[in-house]
Amino acid sequence: DAVVAGSDSTAFEPLARTLQSLAFTIINEKRSHGSLEYVLLSGGEQDSYIRSLLISEESSLEWPGELTEALRTRGFAHEVRDLLMRCNEVGITYKEFQTLGKELGEPYWPSFLEFWRKYEEILALRFDPLSGTPSRIDSSSLMHLALERLRSDHELLDLYRDKFDVIYVDQFQESDKSQRELLSMIASQDLVIAADCDSAVGRFRGADPEGVPDFAESMKLSTLHLEEQCRAPYKLSHFSEGVARLLRTRSPFRQQIHKTAEDSGDQGIMDCALLETESESAHYIAHRLREAHLRDGVAWSEMAVILRSPGSAVRALSRAFALLGIPASFDADLTSLAESPAVRPLITIAQLALGDISLTWEIADELLRSIYGGADTLAIRQIRIALAHCDEFLSHDSVTDGITPTALLLRSFTGQVPPIPWEEMPSVERIHSLISSAKKAISMKGDITDILWAIWSNARTIDGVGMAESLRSKALAGGFTGAQADRDIDAVIQLFESARRFVARMPGSTPSDFIHQILDENFVSDAIAAKGLREDTVTITTVHSSRGQEWQYVALMGLQESQWPNLRERGSLLGSERLVEALSTGLRSRQELIASTASALIDDERRLFYVALTRASRALIAVSHIEEDLQPSQYFEEIHEYLHGDAPMTTTEVPRFLSQNALVADLRRELLDPSAESHDTKEFAAGVLRVLAEAGIRSADPAIWVGARSRSTTKAIREEGDEVRVSPSNLQSFSECGVKWFMERSGGRDGDSSAQLLGSAIHAFASFMGTEKEISVEEMVERIESNWSVIEDSDGWVKQYGLDQIREKLEKFLTWSTENNRELRGVEQPFEVKIGNVIIHGTADRVEVMRDESGSERTVIVDLKSGRPDTTEVKAESNYQLAGYQLAAAYSGFTEIEVPQNLGGAELVYLGGDTKSASVRHQRPINPDEIEKDVLSMAAAMSASAFTAVANKRCERCQVRKLCPLYTEGRSVIDR
Repeated sequence: DAVVAGSDSTAFEPLARTLQSLAFTIINEKRSHGSLEYVLLSGGEQDSYIRSLLISEESSLEWPGELTEALRTRGFAHEVRDLLMRCNEVGITYKEFQTLGKELGEPYWPSFLEFWRKYEEILALRFDPLSGTPSRIDSSSLMHLALERLRSDHELLDLYRDKFDVIYVDQFQESDKSQRELLSMIASQDLVIAADCDSAVGRFRGADPEGVPDFAESMKLSTLHLEEQCRAPYKLSHFSEGVARLLRTRSPFRQQIHKTAEDSGDQGIMDCALLETESESAHYIAHRLREAHLRDGVAWSEMAVILRSPGSAVRALSRAFALLGIPASFDADLTSLAESPAVRPLITIAQLALGDISLTWEIADELLRSIYGGADTLAIRQIRIALAHCDEFLSHDSVTDGITPTALLLRSFTGQVPPIPWEEMPSVERIHSLISSAKKAISMKGDITDILWAIWSNARTIDGVGMAESLRSKALAGGFTGAQADRDIDAVIQLFESARRFVARMPGSTPSDFIHQILDENFVSDAIAAKGLREDTVTITTVHSSRGQEWQYVALMGLQESQWPNLRERGSLLGSERLVEALSTGLRSRQELIASTASALIDDERRLFYVALTRASRALIAVSHIEEDLQPSQYFEEIHEYLHGDAPMTTTEVPRFLSQNALVADLRRELLDPSAESHDTKEFAAGVLRVLAEAGIRSADPAIWVGARSRSTTKAIREEGDEVRVSPSNLQSFSECGVKWFMERSGGRDGDSSAQLLGSAIHAFASFMGTEKEISVEEMVERIESNWSVIEDSDGWVKQYGLDQIREKLEKFLTWSTENNRELRGVEQPFEVKIGNVIIHGTADRVEVMRDESGSERTVIVDLKSGRPDTTEVKAESNYQLAGYQLAAAYSGFTEIEVPQNLGGAELVYLGGDTKSASVRHQRPINPDEIEKDVLSMAAAMSASAFTAVANKRCERCQVRKLCPLYTEGRSVIDR
């Protein structure tokens, strides 16, 4: 970074800027002869452009055959961008690059060289279609273009030499040769630089810390060594006005920490902890920071958590900090813009409106649960139950339209007329409205900013308040919810700023181009947009972003082997690091270069760790964990050895959280612990809880404790004698487990699985085979394939495997039905029969008639199952679903067809499994009187106030297991 001081008393431009920013100003300097103005391509824009060029025919390039499949991957595009950036940063020419590639024996550099030429040629043609429009330039080319301008334009050079009296440059160890040349050209009077070569982390892109002394000598700069008492890498207070000097610091970590401890009077300012999981690591850090805030009065803004790189640790920290109420601000390089919970749904809705993606249940569920849908699990279940009972659902008139609640729900997002009133599914209406608004903007030829604004401006909360106003109110209210709202607002502002810049910079581009760019970015776009000011928050950042900053308390998280240090080769395929190493060392042997690059990588990681260590001025907390195959890294071991010598490393237990709820939980545990021997301890716990409750801490009041209250009601769900409607499948489910039946009946089931949807399609095929609409297996498979997105979100071999499984099941059914010599009387036949106060109703898959040995006709009911056999022949005899179908036939419940009351039994026909043919399980004719008694008994039990959970073989895949008292996850949190 550079600080430039002008000679005038009034500043007309920034006084603090980076060298790249200064170069950008130089190439855009308005001259009398009218040079073109340049526009900088953002990193995301460049990535998107490179990826599109790699797979387009426009480039007309041929890469080696072994790279053909790699061309479409993000990783390869990233390597191409890295090598492009390094080539531009070191200022190598096409010819020099070609010669160096031959010397190094790089097999892919000839193809890359052609891509490089085509990249710059097409970049100029594509983005400069009109005379006078801004030229596009990437950040790596800035410095060399500025140098060319200064060399060729003496008037411009004199202008910049006269512009600044004094130039201060910090982090000078990160500068490369071209940046130093720029400084040497414009520094006319005093130049002050500050460098700490031990903290140089940019060698991979040409930083030259070893060259700092040579530069100082060439500029005739004096040198001042700052000793260990300097806590930061440099101090501007040591500068003397008008004197140019080189400031170098070498402050070993141990000496620095000792000196810091001596100055502050703190004891135990270093701490290392080995935890068992990443979640525990995050909670340990949260505890230590909250402890420092509450007990030592350290402001949140004086604390930071430093990570080697983004990853799952960000989510773990976010959850831990939220639990303890710790305000945090996350640096932009930790997450991509598309991952923001406020931005992701906006992008998805735009994609649906543009037709870029198909609506699946996963996407619909995500939108409904977002801040724009406002639905929770219960609301979604209520919608599905309402759809399941609508008349349209009950008419199976086609294979995929209207056969499941899921299909109806998906159609409601884009359909004009919903199957049920909007009032019964308000969250779906909100998403439907946003998709419609986006489509209207598209029909009016709006660009991406118009489309996004149409969505955002029409977004409403569940209370009908505008989304912008709702987030603003939450942000102003403060707290954790306010902090999240603040981040959401920042993300949306960033999205619109990125979209605005994209439209301005990429004339002729489509809205889909912008969306693809945002989704491809692994970091927040580098567009500059206003952000909410959150002063008192803990900073969560990466090592690279922490340079030049300092906090009292710093926690280092993720000191795991292979993660920190990260010694994985970068740019190993195209060799961007080998290029830099070859130019800096003069080596030409490929093996020597690989070894030199690996050694340089180790040194870079060590310097990164040094940077992280030296961000703390008062206390340092180093954390590692041993989850799964992860082990502490050598850096963690070094800190542990420094603090504890040869003592073995042991895991640390996370202390009790310093929060009201955690204290109340401890006191309650003590109070209710049956093994506690001391009565005085219980009395003390009860007394403290009483004091806390009287002080207004609600969680300490026993009246609101979960499990402490009696049941809200013990009344039966139906009065005695009330009508009870049951289906044969209900009878079977209740006979297996009363709790499962009740929970699923009350909305406890998840959405339709892929297997259930495919089962519906198979039933539809079976229905067609018994009517004039008869179709072939291949026609049915084609119909299913054309609507695959409704069934499952998969493609490629996974989709093909699913289709093969469907084809196999359909062929099994076709073979079984062909060999079946019974007369088919009806398919999908509804029935209803009343027995006392019980109404048995439903639909039978197939109603067939057989002739017995005497020639009498007998009714046989067939129930089709698309899965594997899960019932034995013995258990099929007592299957209440089949018995319910037979009872309906015995009591003339089928009114749309004529069938004999004499029974011939029932069958379960399984089409799944490894057998070549369908598997059949038989049930002999029932005794209607006996089954009638069982039905009346079960109907009475279904109307009761309590239900019994029964362990059986279906428990492992039960959808309501998390609510079942037989299993740990379903038990009450308090055993009474």
